[in-house]
Amino acid sequence: MKKIPKYMEIYLDLKKKILNDFYEVGEKLPAGEVLAKQYETSKLTVKKGVDMLVSEGVLRSRSGFGTEVMRKPIDNSKVFGPNEGLFSVVGEEHVDSEIHTFSIELPSEKVADMLKIDAKDYVYNIIRSRFIDHQPYSIEQTFMPLAIIPGLEPKHLKKSVYAYITKELGLEIKTSHIWIKGDIATEFDANILGISFGDFMIEVEKNVSLANGTPFEYSITRHLYQDFIFEAVFVEN
Repeated sequence: MKKIPKYMEIYLDLKKKILNDFYEVGEKLPAGEVLAKQYETSKLTVKKGVDMLVSEGVLRSRSGFGTEVMRKPIDNSKVFGPNEGLFSVVGEEHVDSEIHTFSIELPSEKVADMLKIDAKDYVYNIIRSRFIDHQPYSIEQTFMPLAIIPGLEPKHLKKSVYAYITKELGLEIKTSHIWIKGDIATEFDANILGISFGDFMIEVEKNVSLANGTPFEYSITRHLYQDFIFEAVFVEN
C-alpha cells in the first residue's frame, strides 16, 4: 500500500484531533517548530499540512499570533447520516444557504421510485447551495413528498430542514442510504461555487427514511473535493 505524503498525514492527524477536542475551538496550536518535532519532520512540511486546514476555514494563522482553531472540521460521515445535518455538525452560525429553486411538482420516474410514491404524488423540488464561513461547500437538490413532509416553506430551507421534520412535525428519522461517486463541475456548479467548468467534484446521492421505513428524502449533493473526507469502519464477522 502506498504511503501518504507526510504533510497529508499531518493534515489528517490535526483534523482528527480537532474533531475529538484534543485541540478545541479558540485554542492555539503549538508553534511550528514544536509540531515539527512531534511529527519528526520539517517546519515547511508542517506548514503545508496546516495551510490545508487554513484554506478550509478550520484554522486561522496570523503573523505574531500563531495558529488558532476557528471551527471543527466537517465530519461527512455525520452529515450523511440519518439524524445529523450540516448545521448540527459545524454549527448554525457557520452555515449560510442560498435557495435557487423551491417548487412543487410531479416527480420523475426515478424520484418516484426512490421515494416509493406514485407518479401523481407531488414533491418539493429544492435546489440550494451551502457555504461554510462564507466559503463554498456544496450544491444540493432535494426531493420530498408533500404528503409526508407538509408545510415546508422557504424559511425552513435557510436553516435545518431536519430540525423542522423532527421538532415541528414530530417525525423520527432513522436510516440513510448513500452512494458516492466522482464527477466534473457543470456550468451551474462553476458559477455558484466559484470553480472552473470541468473541475473534479464529489457527488453524493442519498435516500433517507423515517423510523417506520417510509422514504421522505431523495437528494443529490455535489461537493468541492477539498473538504471531502468520508470515513467508514468495516468489521468482519
